[in-house]
Amino acid sequence: MKKSLSLLATAALTLACLAAPLAASSTAQAAAQAPAPAQPVDMKKLIGEIVGQYEFAADTQTLLVEFVEFEGKLFGAPPGETPEEIHPVDGKPLYFDITLAQSGQYYELQFVRNDQGVIDKCIMNVGGMVIEGTRIIK
Repeated sequence: MKKSLSLLATAALTLACLAAPLAASSTAQAAAQAPAPAQPVDMKKLIGEIVGQYEFAADTQTLLVEFVEFEGKLFGAPPGETPEEIHPVDGKPLYFDITLAQSGQYYELQFVRNDQGVIDKCIMNVGGMVIEGTRIIK
């Protein structure tokens, strides 16, 4: 019995000694691979890049949405309707969301940059449906 306990203690000690350098190595690797802290977003500049009219197409229907800046905030609505404020999502510079005042419908919006770095698309997620919009007017 004593021999079994001694063997178990030795095995546990050996595993602990082997595991420590591996854990330190994986922690160092994870720290090296961790993304750099995000730079603060210049929201005024970002909103300036977003504003414009976007056309969303789903099946046979299209919807125009105009995004505008007012007092440093982003607002959006189809032309002729009252624009509502669209809120930035913390930690995700190109993501915004809104819950419509009248219907209570929740929308997630992701603005997308093209190869030249210009925002020219908006992906709208509403009720599990994803609709891509293309910027048609700045």
